Amino acid sequence: MKTSPDIARGREPPAARARRVFQTPLAVRLFSLFAVIILAAVTAMMAVAAAVIFATNWALGLFMAAVAAFIGALTGYVWRDLAGKWGLRVVLDPDTVTLDLPAGRSLIHRPPAQHLTIPYADIAAIETRFESYSSLGASMMQQAYVLRRKSGELIFLFEDRALATAIASTMFADIAAELAVRAGVEVRELGMVQGRGGLLGVWGTHAPDWAARPLPLARQLRLWRHAASSGSLAILFIILAMMIRAYFGGH
Repeated sequence: MKTSPDIARGREPPAARARRVFQTPLAVRLFSLFAVIILAAVTAMMAVAAAVIFATNWALGLFMAAVAAFIGALTGYVWRDLAGKWGLRVVLDPDTVTLDLPAGRSLIHRPPAQHLTIPYADIAAIETRFESYSSLGASMMQQAYVLRRKSGELIFLFEDRALATAIASTMFADIAAELAVRAGVEVRELGMVQGRGGLLGVWGTHAPDWAARPLPLARQLRLWRHAASSGSLAILFIILAMMIRAYFGGH
């Protein structure tokens, strides 16, 4: 387990005591909103098509209905992610942190929504760990952050996703570090654990308990390589799909 050097409370520069408000960047939130709109529109079109086709070809209509149901379920998943990104807010004041944490801030841990203000003096540590999830031969890596209060209570903060890929999200590392500085506590790195990825990392996922032992280093390195190769493969599939669409669209 790695730890950052202890920082004595009150020793940081004056600028570190200024009020800071953190929210998910607007571009990220708008992208998620766009994805929800597109998926919802496709779901509606597929449902209408299924109803029309069912009258003349029930087998094809049934297939279309199943596809519409799948895309509808995926729309709900992306909507939950949007709600988590849009509602997340962290306010660092001189002596307290105010946390507005929606339920969708994690798509695997499924923490409850929490809205609370915590004095820095009540914070024991900020803890973080890497989490690997595999599904259908592909792996994804994320980094979760938890606030540990001196009472022992754990508060799930947020998570960076798609690590080791070209679309990695690492927006939370900075705010977690600043929170630790203001509280004068450690950022405890707890290593890596492996959870259950379920179907496509969307349904049937399961995160290990926060007290789970970290994986051996050799296993961690293999999972990092697998996550990187999975991410590269996904990008290649996207590029290939775009090339095929462009080719047939021009013929």
